Amino acid sequence: MMSEGEVVEQLVEFTNVLLVGVSLIFSIVSAYVVALNYFIGSANFMARLGSFAFVTLILGMLMVVLIGTQATHAGLIERLQELQADGQLSAAGRAVLANAVPTSEGASASIDAIIRICVWIGLVFVYVALGYLTFAHKWTPDAIPVTIEQRPAGSSS
Repeated sequence: MMSEGEVVEQLVEFTNVLLVGVSLIFSIVSAYVVALNYFIGSANFMARLGSFAFVTLILGMLMVVLIGTQATHAGLIERLQELQADGQLSAAGRAVLANAVPTSEGASASIDAIIRICVWIGLVFVYVALGYLTFAHKWTPDAIPVTIEQRPAGSSS
């Protein structure tokens, strides 16, 4: 059986995994939007479809990882509840448990549930926005054309 310290340590690690997952999503989305602006936005439909399928695959894999961590998180919270029922939960454990389960009678969601809901809503919004940017938005190149001129030999600027 896991001790309270081990459970709390794993829950802190869960928070780290969540933050890394969110930062990876931001990085992937940012790189994809840059690629849309410079390459994909002017490509033909099949290239856009392939690019969107690829980013869908990558985001889907990240979602599977987040779903797996949610299941682990639920098990860790259940272990804290077992420790609380046995009267073996310290102040730190109670604080972590308070974030994970609704604390007051009128509360319908815990802090952890609110964060989870925000992440999922944000992901749906981002995915829809990427679909729009990939298939419907009319991209115009914003790069400044550069020409290189040869200086005559022997001239200095």
